[in-house]
Amino acid sequence: MKIYANDFDNNGINDVVLSKKYKGEYVPVRGRECSSQQMPFIKEKFGTYSEFANATLSDIYGDELSNAYENEATEFNSILLLNTGEDGFEKKILPIEAQQFPVMNSVFVDLNNDGYQDCIVAGNIYETEVETTRLDAISGTVLISNGNDGYKTLSNERTGLYLGDNVKDLSLINLGNMDLLLNSVNNNRLTAHKIVSIKQ
Repeated sequence: MKIYANDFDNNGINDVVLSKKYKGEYVPVRGRECSSQQMPFIKEKFGTYSEFANATLSDIYGDELSNAYENEATEFNSILLLNTGEDGFEKKILPIEAQQFPVMNSVFVDLNNDGYQDCIVAGNIYETEVETTRLDAISGTVLISNGNDGYKTLSNERTGLYLGDNVKDLSLINLGNMDLLLNSVNNNRLTAHKIVSIKQ
């Protein structure tokens, strides 16, 4: 996926354009509706949805693309980066269960007392545009470290961790002799979950 930013409609404000490759050409990710709300000239230039759907990014934005800020994303998995020392980092893709929702935050704690930091990840996004369905799966996954280079997933049935709603943040606190996982969501109450040791 490539992102471009420029003042494509000459109104003094930079416009952001997301694109992906399709049949060897870059095309817009957003449809005519969202794109024309941001840049009204698109509706005038492409009278029908079909015309817009068959247009490349160059057809739509022309020479303005060559002057635009440009960057590219090539990895969309949630990953673990292992510090290998002087050589940099090694990428490890997290288990499939951690790919089913957008990871907005993570906390690390040794849940099974084996000396290795395990990971709890969570997140959802309700604030999406009209053409994008909101990301509202049951969130929250416990990942147990294998002590070497990755994690295995514990099922929600086993951990009892079910985080619904518009999950945004996680935090670990100690209250007296009790360890708690705090979970915050947009426009709702803070919730707390007691952390207990998990038997192997």
